[in-house]
Amino acid sequence: MRVAVLHNADAGLARGTPADGMAVRAATEMAAAVARACERNAWDVVTVAAPPDPAALASAITAAQADVVFNLVEALQGDARLESAVAGLLELIGIPFTGSGSIACALALDKPLARAVLQGTGVAVPAGCEMSRGDEPMEGLHPPFIVKPSREDASHGVSRDSIAASARAARERARWVIDTYGQPALVEEFVDGREFNVAILGAGETAEVLPLAEIDYSALPPGHPRLLTYEAKWDESSPVYRQTPPVPARDLDAAIRGRIESSALASYRALHLRDYGRVDLRLHAARGPLVLEVNANPDLSPGAGLAHAAARGGLPYDALIARIVRSALARADAPAPAATIGPRRTAPDPRRHGRVFRGRDRRGTGTG
Repeated sequence: MRVAVLHNADAGLARGTPADGMAVRAATEMAAAVARACERNAWDVVTVAAPPDPAALASAITAAQADVVFNLVEALQGDARLESAVAGLLELIGIPFTGSGSIACALALDKPLARAVLQGTGVAVPAGCEMSRGDEPMEGLHPPFIVKPSREDASHGVSRDSIAASARAARERARWVIDTYGQPALVEEFVDGREFNVAILGAGETAEVLPLAEIDYSALPPGHPRLLTYEAKWDESSPVYRQTPPVPARDLDAAIRGRIESSALASYRALHLRDYGRVDLRLHAARGPLVLEVNANPDLSPGAGLAHAAARGGLPYDALIARIVRSALARADAPAPAATIGPRRTAPDPRRHGRVFRGRDRRGTGTG
């Protein structure tokens, strides 16, 4: 079998800061790791760096003569919105490919749209609003706030300055996001509770939750917000990188764990993710688990959170990559189900709808 590992090769974002290139360039290293795992699975592998021109991209995909494409493209021309366009191109070509389809990628990336879909299906999210100018009303919202780009992942645009103590400060930060990243800002009430990463495999009613991970903020200095900033996620030389490790979730009440898993599964299904994904949540003191992000294309590097969660669930890295590839091939051989975005008022119980891996409780490092 021949596998084409498709990835973006951008130097940075179309709009952003020079530091944003660090996360963008990491996609090449991730693709190399996935390619090596495919080779260890005894498959013929070709790595394809996605050209920025759509016609050239289509030609490169067909020239690879692959049986399946392992799609790792997170952006094209430095624009994350084109992540879904690449999935759409693969759908038009008709070649089997891993990961979520074009609609799911578009839904998950657009945070305000994803919030609306999740709320419509009964999933709880923090109170918030979208700002396209920076002077929109904020009635009913209570500080502190967190302000971030509305359609970026990898914590682009998230720093200590993203936490705003007042509506005025939130609007100032929103205007900075709008000017710097060329897109609306998402303003939400900041939830200063425990933060969990929920990795999920599969699709639909058979989706499976992997062992939960939690961000450990206990080593942060006094006064530092409990926030996984871009620096904390990507700059290994930074003190905050070492002070915010992801660890296996411990000391969780069974009822709360169940609610976290249920909310994550409901979010994954509501946005029609498939093969793999990650849902980030925080615990609100009164409202319980609130969904912050749904990532349709999280980091699949061996040292990233999803791979560590899979390992704790009994699925080593090469087996994880093999499972994802086989899911794409099996989907290509099966009739396509109709996709609907309809209301589901209650989050499903993972013990009835989808398996939950428990696995061994080993320390994980790195998040997607």
